[in-house]
Amino acid sequence: MSFFSRLSNGWNMAMVSFDTIQKRPFLMLFPVLSLLSFIVVLSTFLGGSYFFLGDEIQAIMEDEQYGRVAGFATLFLYYLINFFIVIFFNSALLYCASRILDGEETSVSEGLEFANSRLGKIFAWSVVAATVGMLLKLLQETGKIGQFVSSLLGVTWSILTFFAVPVLIFQDKSVMDTIKESGRLIREKWGESLAANISFGIFHLLGLAVAALVVVLLFNINIFLAILLGILIFAFVSTFIATAETIFLAAMYNHVCEKPTGNFDDQTLDSMFIHK
Repeated sequence: MSFFSRLSNGWNMAMVSFDTIQKRPFLMLFPVLSLLSFIVVLSTFLGGSYFFLGDEIQAIMEDEQYGRVAGFATLFLYYLINFFIVIFFNSALLYCASRILDGEETSVSEGLEFANSRLGKIFAWSVVAATVGMLLKLLQETGKIGQFVSSLLGVTWSILTFFAVPVLIFQDKSVMDTIKESGRLIREKWGESLAANISFGIFHLLGLAVAALVVVLLFNINIFLAILLGILIFAFVSTFIATAETIFLAAMYNHVCEKPTGNFDDQTLDSMFIHK
């Protein structure tokens, strides 16, 4: 199958994802809740830390011996908080998407309840993801060769763990077994869904173009209004695309596990993979 055929299939898959959101717009609440939670948790943590330990933290940061270690520890904590919140709400969205693909009704509260039942696994995976992210960051700081190797390893890790979150939350496996299972699914039906990702990317760029156009057209009329509408359009498009990509991931996972895929066409989904 040619690349343009795959691109057409990817476009169709994106449209099915969008249609799913249009019928159940509440799914977009998960990325919104994820962002709001991240802002609240991070601001509360950092604000509280500097309020109670401001002088001690500043002294550590200024110390040559401990400042660098403290900086990396803070970065790791940032990664951990970020991954935990994102994975938690993605897990809730994946659960709801899977229910919908199976022809069942669901709700935001049901998704959050499911994610809460997988809290231990989500935290464990967040630690692994934060550790890998931290190691890649350290490797980047070794120079241009380190940056190249870090990018290569980052892509490899992303492919290897493509199905990691759905495997983690839907199957009774440990973190290490989750990585192995995700890798097995990738090896058996190798396909990076490049065409679908390009299709989602095109829609994202179109949304950004609309936001930029609004800002330009309204800039001379009301700068505040122009910027506000531009931000709102950008936020809406980003939320919409993020939700659609997670729905598509749920459909692909269901497909490789021979589970219901709702309105997604199994033959088209199968074409997203290159069979060995």
